[in-house]
Amino acid sequence: MDNSQYLLINKNLHKTIFGLSIPGMISSVLMTMFQLVDAYWVGKLGAEALAAIGGSAFILWAIFSLTAMSTIGITTLVAQKIGAGNEGEAKISAGQGLFLNAVTAVILSIGVYFIQDYLYVIMGFNEEVAEQARIYLSLLLAGMIFPFWFTGLEAIFRGLGDTKTPTIVLAITLVLNGLLDPIFIFGWLGMPVLGIGGAAMATVLAHGIAVVLCLLFLKNKKFLPAFQLHINWPIIHRLLNIGIPIAVGGFIFSIIYIFLTNIISRFGTPAIAAIGVCHRIEGIAWFACVGFSVAASTLVGQNIGARRLNEARRAAWWVNGYGALILFFVSLFYFIFPEFLMSVFTDDPEVQRYGVEYLRIIALFEISLGFEIIMEGAFSGAGYTLPVMLVTVPLSAARIPLAWFLAIHLNWGASGIWWAIGLTTFLKGLVNTLLFALGLWKKKIPQ
Repeated sequence: MDNSQYLLINKNLHKTIFGLSIPGMISSVLMTMFQLVDAYWVGKLGAEALAAIGGSAFILWAIFSLTAMSTIGITTLVAQKIGAGNEGEAKISAGQGLFLNAVTAVILSIGVYFIQDYLYVIMGFNEEVAEQARIYLSLLLAGMIFPFWFTGLEAIFRGLGDTKTPTIVLAITLVLNGLLDPIFIFGWLGMPVLGIGGAAMATVLAHGIAVVLCLLFLKNKKFLPAFQLHINWPIIHRLLNIGIPIAVGGFIFSIIYIFLTNIISRFGTPAIAAIGVCHRIEGIAWFACVGFSVAASTLVGQNIGARRLNEARRAAWWVNGYGALILFFVSLFYFIFPEFLMSVFTDDPEVQRYGVEYLRIIALFEISLGFEIIMEGAFSGAGYTLPVMLVTVPLSAARIPLAWFLAIHLNWGASGIWWAIGLTTFLKGLVNTLLFALGLWKKKIPQ
């Protein structure tokens, strides 16, 4: 089959980097805005409701981190098969990846539903916050298959080097989510008043529409995933080999935040609400990194498929450099205008105070966040993600004792927790970059 329409490796590198990363960046920011829009409307229900979705976000991170078991492998295998000129195998890999994605969604949704009350106890929620979180999370879990499948379909587009289409889909569904939020939350247009559950309903419905639109666009591109009647175990094994290290790293990262929230809760509900809002704000920088990470993964993957290792390495370094430049300006904005950013989401002075502290401290480390995530993308494109896990897990786990030491033992208060987050981010970015420079990403490439 002719796969030339998907090949990017013979095009201008710098234009291709931005052609991939800017739509990917916008798409990721739009995904964050789903949560920001929810936070805006839910914030009108009070600090307890805002703390509930803030705490629930850590549980959702843990859940969505496990989509990496399929999505990272989908992007990598599709990109490498396209680079090697084998579109048929790319479609088969995509279909097997979506099957794995769906199974993961069902198992996780059922499991988390039954253990959520224990998680609220671990995070130190009071009964009012826990009840609000229970309503919100239970409804999201019921429709979790839609967000999961959207991430899987988006991964296919990324492997093909098309980050524009999922961005368009996400923009459409974000607008719909923003319209449905107040209708479901406050009972506008004659709908029943669902409160915080309305935000969950709007998110699920919006992602369901996103799945349908993605499938229609893939059909128009003549690249529908090949769904087979049997499980292709070699492909499933390869998907898991690529995805499990990233998924484990992301999952443990999220679990660490559940325990970290227990430390944060010692400073009261305003501190929990502040970290929830700040992570949504910081998500703009995070997903900007993800946009460049997509470019690194796709370009490294296609170049490796075409046996162009020097070009793969060169592409990764250029992506990293451009990402650092963008994040420099994002950091400045966080540092100079934290009061404005917090005031958008809450009028509570205590929540604002904690949030301003967080944004000013974390602004010092956002460039390191870029190094961490972009180099993770480069390793993923090479199909060797174990080094990333071995860096992410211990340094993320170090946040718990370091946060306790700074915040409690040295009596720095909540700012000690913020410093623990920033310092470990710096170390992860540094080590990932050094490992890539040493050529460790080449280890799993057949000679």
